[in-house]
Amino acid sequence: MPDLERNKKELSFGRRLARLGAAWRRQVDHDLREYGLTEATWRPVLYLGLLPPPVRQTDLVRVLEIEAPSVARLLDVLERRDLVFRSPDHEDKRSKLVSLTEKGERTARQVRHAVEAVSSRLLHGISSPELLACYSVFERIEANLHKKPPPPPQTVAMR
Repeated sequence: MPDLERNKKELSFGRRLARLGAAWRRQVDHDLREYGLTEATWRPVLYLGLLPPPVRQTDLVRVLEIEAPSVARLLDVLERRDLVFRSPDHEDKRSKLVSLTEKGERTARQVRHAVEAVSSRLLHGISSPELLACYSVFERIEANLHKKPPPPPQTVAMR
């Protein structure tokens, strides 16, 4: 790929990735609308259904990549809807443990089904090798995110 074309692709890559991620989540939102769930409420339920229970509230904050006060408010909403319950963490008195209720477990299965249906729909026509190549690129981008950036070039004083 010529350098000019690659530069254009590099400049638009992040925006396109973000746009696709948002569109993907909107598709899941659409499929879960009948259950009264939005992205804000289905994502915690999904993760709580995938992670071994109970989940520390701080771990949920990390996996959701949302500020702790926002997660606490979300959990308040989910608790009022009888989807989750919180209990004290006896190992860490500052933390709470979060678990799904029976209703929450049923909802988590519905969420997982919706996510799988959207994935199936949106990945239709994409071959396994294409999907594996894309996944490999994502892994390398994630690895680059965790690398320390090189130090800025030092300015050399001219005399």
